[in-house]
Formats: sequence, C-alpha cells, structure tokens
Amino acid sequence: MTKIFEIDGSNLELGFKNIQSPKSRIEQEMHELIECMWKTYEPYADPDFREGFARDVDGRFWEMYIGCSLLEAGHTLLPVSEREKEGGQPDICVLENGRRIWIEAIAPDDGQVGPDQIERPVPLNEGGKLIAVPVRQAQLRTTSAFWTKAQKIERYLAEGVIQPEDTRIIAISASRFSVCVSEDPPLILTSLFPLGDRYVTLDRVTGKILEEGYTDAPMIKRAGGVTPRTAFMDKQFAHISGVLWSRIGLGNLSRKVRPLHFVHNPLAEVSFPPNWDVWDNEFVATIGKDYFEIKNTHKMIEPADQSD
Repeated sequence: MTKIFEIDGSNLELGFKNIQSPKSRIEQEMHELIECMWKTYEPYADPDFREGFARDVDGRFWEMYIGCSLLEAGHTLLPVSEREKEGGQPDICVLENGRRIWIEAIAPDDGQVGPDQIERPVPLNEGGKLIAVPVRQAQLRTTSAFWTKAQKIERYLAEGVIQPEDTRIIAISASRFSVCVSEDPPLILTSLFPLGDRYVTLDRVTGKILEEGYTDAPMIKRAGGVTPRTAFMDKQFAHISGVLWSRIGLGNLSRKVRPLHFVHNPLAEVSFPPNWDVWDNEFVATIGKDYFEIKNTHKMIEPADQSD
C-alpha cells in the first residue's frame, strides 16, 4: 500500500501541497480523510492516480469519492489488476449481476477568460462589486464536460473497451464552482433538458397561483453563438445511460447540503437500473409529443439545505 501524499515533483497543485503538509486542524483532518479514502480506493485506481491527484485534486477526489461511496454501499468494483493494461478504460467499473457499469468522472473548471468564464465573487471590502450569479456560465461548463465525456465513451464503444450491453455513466462534479450554482433545481437538469427560467402566473384578484413551471429554452447563449441543452432529448447521446452530478467536494462533504443527483437518460440504448442505494435523488424524465416531465423518484430523507 502507498501513501497518496508521498509525491514530489513540479507543477504540484497548491491545494495538494497545503494538505500534504497541513498547518491547520482543518487541513490535518482533510489529510487524514484522504489517506483513509485512498487506502480503500487504491486497489481500483489507475497506476497514475496519485500523480494525477497531486495536479488535479478536485477532479481525482471526485473519482475517488464515487468509488468509495459505491464500495461503502456494498457494490463491487473491477480491480485495476484485472483491467486492460493498454488503451485506457473509463475511470470506474462496477460489476453488478453479471453486467458492467462504466463511469467516466470529470470536474470542469471555471473556463477560459472571457464572458463565458465563471466569475468568482470578490468581497466588497476587497474591491468587489455586485454581480449576477453565473448560472449561464456554469451551465456552459457542465454541457461542455458532458460533451467531452460523451465523445470519450463513444470512442470506448468503437474500440470494444465498452461492450454494447454495458451501462455507461458520466459523473460531473460542480465542486470547483459549487457556491455559484443552485440545488433548486439541480443545475444538471437545466443543462441536459431545455429548462429555462422559472415562472409563476397569478390571479390578480385572488392572488392564487394559476400556473407555474419553466420557460422553454433549448439553447444556452455563449460568446459567438449558442450551445444546445437538449442532450437527453437527442438520440445523438443515446449511448449515455445517465449522469451523476453533485456539488460535493473537499470544502463541503455534507450529502444533506450537497446531495448526489442521478439523472436517467430517457432515450438511452442501455438503461440504468432504477432505485439504486447510492444516490440521494434520482430523476426520471418522460417525453411526450409536445411536452416532457421530470420527476424525482428517489428523494433524500430531508431536502437539501441551501445555506452554503
């Protein structure tokens, strides 16, 4: 067994170095937590995982968190010793009742400098100003991450790494910009389906709500054009079984505050079994001739806290 923080070299991420040599109680707790998780996940991690973690803490932590959560729930993962040595494979493989469930994990960053980059809030006493919540930018980062991993899974299918009967999941972490996005509704729903702004129609006399819902918005505006947010209503992405999404990260590991959301692809070639015991919320969409409906079929015991 190895220690995940026993890594030296150039271009190490600052967050890695801070936790590698902790100076505060919080950093020490993070150090111990990560080493404990690594002890569990190491038999299933790629040989270069530690090097990758040292240079991409958020991305690799997300992968390790998923793996440990699956193992804690009693699921079986394919050990790295039984993986193909060349050509690459998705990050995680779950062995479930004779089938394989492949998971590709990604934690998108803030994006390139420009109008589509997620702008971080700056405190007013440090020269900051009031800015709009960068929902559009976060949606663009999420759709881009989905598209990148969907292409990668398509390549694995073409190469025979993933078999036609295997399940394929993309796991997207919003941990890098978690304070900029909401849980109501989860950002992933407004990135995969044409859900625009929420609206409410009131009766002017009685004040009663006559209608409420979301505007139809199949496109997200971006610099120089638009990006579709209709992946799960487009057969082009039928090779994806579903998407796992969460804001969870080292800064906040509370599943009450930052639950795991799983979204089924209603057009999937290979569907994912419902009512798994790993996710906190599970969304299933029904697509009609001129409408679609999304229901949460597996709500967590308590609603997500919006306070962070």
